[in-house]
Amino acid sequence: MRSRNKQFSFDVALSFAGEDRLYVEKTADILKMMGYSVFYDKYEVVSLWGKDLYEHLNEIYYKRARYTVMFISKYYARKLWSNHERRSAQARAFSEHKEYILPVRFDTTKIPGILPTMGYIDLRNIKPKELAGLIKQKIGRIERLEFFPEDPDILYSYFKINNEGSKLRISTLAGSFFRALKLMTPLEREVLATAVDNTCPVGPPKNVHINIGYLGRMTSLSPEQIISLFSRLDCLGIKSRVYKCNTCQEKGVIGRSNKIIEIKYDSLLPGYEKNTTYIMGGIFECIFSRACPDCAMKAIKRVDLSLLGTLTGFPERFNTRKYGTSFSKSRIK
Repeated sequence: MRSRNKQFSFDVALSFAGEDRLYVEKTADILKMMGYSVFYDKYEVVSLWGKDLYEHLNEIYYKRARYTVMFISKYYARKLWSNHERRSAQARAFSEHKEYILPVRFDTTKIPGILPTMGYIDLRNIKPKELAGLIKQKIGRIERLEFFPEDPDILYSYFKINNEGSKLRISTLAGSFFRALKLMTPLEREVLATAVDNTCPVGPPKNVHINIGYLGRMTSLSPEQIISLFSRLDCLGIKSRVYKCNTCQEKGVIGRSNKIIEIKYDSLLPGYEKNTTYIMGGIFECIFSRACPDCAMKAIKRVDLSLLGTLTGFPERFNTRKYGTSFSKSRIK
């Protein structure tokens, strides 16, 4: 996975003629939904205000974008500003000797410096969403910080819901849990996710519970440290208690000790049911089912929930977890 290079302000810059704006703007909006940083003039009205545009645009297309997508058309060929952007982008491509300019064509207009042998995308048969998907594949995965997708459709599918009311309810609850995660430390997120991912199978969807000694070995924390950590999460809706249980050992809890820590998530949003542990579990289960354990945990530590959306995620795998869809059994009305 590629981390965002501090050298670049933008994952992609879009160079186009004003006459082609409708198509370009739809592409830009989808890329933005995907979580990419896009240089598109309408997004930069304030930052461009008062600047020497000749110098500033040269800096954008020569230095500050990872890629430039060039929307070639008969209009692009004769525009002053688009030709300035083109020359800056071509200077960058020449100096780096690698792919930087990604040409896409509305027509067959010849553009100086763009050779006929250069690979391009023909937009006459490609919709903006399809083009955005191709650009996404070209840019590749990036490390996002504190990101929640606008359309968490993977989470909807996990809970098997398709009506708009239920989607709104799930996205609202998931957004609330996302905000709680942002207020946790990376260690707190790691321990919580580890507990959820390794829960006793008889707990979900009502609770997560696990042998505290076993959780300690996985996180290198003592039972006392674990108890202290979860007590600090109470203000964020993470409720916990420690108890002794003999029956759980018979049903799959690993470890000889019968000291169990139980964890629930109660959303702080008014008007929702008290126990919303299934939301917490569903989020973690979707992420761990679509990435290797290391990548999934790194994403959780960064609060990068991009894997909850088809547009935003790059799943490494998709399989049924060892507990199946254990957190999706709660009734979603």
